[in-house]
Amino acid sequence: MTDEPMLVAEALEGGLERLTMNRPARLNALNHPMAEALLAHFESRRRDEDTRVILLCGAGRAFCSGADLKASGQPDALRDGPKGDWVLRDLMKAMRACPQPVISLVRGAAAGGGLALALASDIIVASETAAFHTAFINVGLSGAELGASWKLQRMIGVSRAREMLYTGRPLKAADALTQGLVSAVVPDAELEAYGEALARDMLRAQPDALRLSKRSFDATLDAISLEAALELEERAQMLMIARRGQA
Repeated sequence: MTDEPMLVAEALEGGLERLTMNRPARLNALNHPMAEALLAHFESRRRDEDTRVILLCGAGRAFCSGADLKASGQPDALRDGPKGDWVLRDLMKAMRACPQPVISLVRGAAAGGGLALALASDIIVASETAAFHTAFINVGLSGAELGASWKLQRMIGVSRAREMLYTGRPLKAADALTQGLVSAVVPDAELEAYGEALARDMLRAQPDALRLSKRSFDATLDAISLEAALELEERAQMLMIARRGQA
């Protein structure tokens, strides 16, 4: 047992937050306490005006290896199951509902639920050792889980996404960059510094610009037409112009 928190939130200068999954001995595998802590944290950010960008990372040599299968039958095991992925599903929704852009910094494995966490972020930056595994079908589950099928088919295309989902084959960092899953691949030792520099560039925006941009990006991703996307974007711009005039 350890007294160290499973989730460590650090408020950095200028509205930047570093959120670290802190179970390095288990490759930051998701058990129920960690899943609950992540859900509570992202839900708490919905009306947080001080935090403007969130860096999500894993302690040690992995981002997150997915569900903690070794905890099966133990009190801290994930309780989601036949009745639905309630906590993890709500966590994915909370990451999209929080107004702050989320940057996932992936070193080592992002597998199963860990991949779903990365996909629920706004930007994924990978280190050279990163590997993305859908994993679900390899443990006897359906290949479609926690929004992974929805995201992957949009990000890397139908054929490649379905290959990953049907087989559980990993996607290494270099291929993830080529196929558009990640925005950059950097040496392991430079991952945190790169992520922080990226966040600092984002923080140059006006206070409400990032929030409105995230809402617009998500809405237009689901928009059924260009006309609907134009309308959604225009509303956000009108708000920003009005607020600039009031400054």
